[in-house]
Amino acid sequence: MDENYISIPAADGSPSLLTPWGSEFTQMIERGVQCAQAWLDTPGEIPLWWELAQARKTFPVGDCQDAFEAGFLLRIQQRLRGVAQ
Repeated sequence: MDENYISIPAADGSPSLLTPWGSEFTQMIERGVQCAQAWLDTPGEIPLWWELAQARKTFPVGDCQDAFEAGFLLRIQQRLRGVAQ
């Protein structure tokens, strides 16, 4: 694994996933993972798209939002792959 890039930790039976983002985006990626995990863990009526749209606004437009989205969506991807196995 390339040490210059941030990885999403393994979850739901899926391996860790390497992102194309460097360490300067660690906070945004980790926040994306945490936000997605909170949505997955909390039964409720908040749609996934709404959670993503609202949370991404807490970061500046551009690479920061993209890195947040990468963390968020990769965590959801892990769950989907884990369920499919």
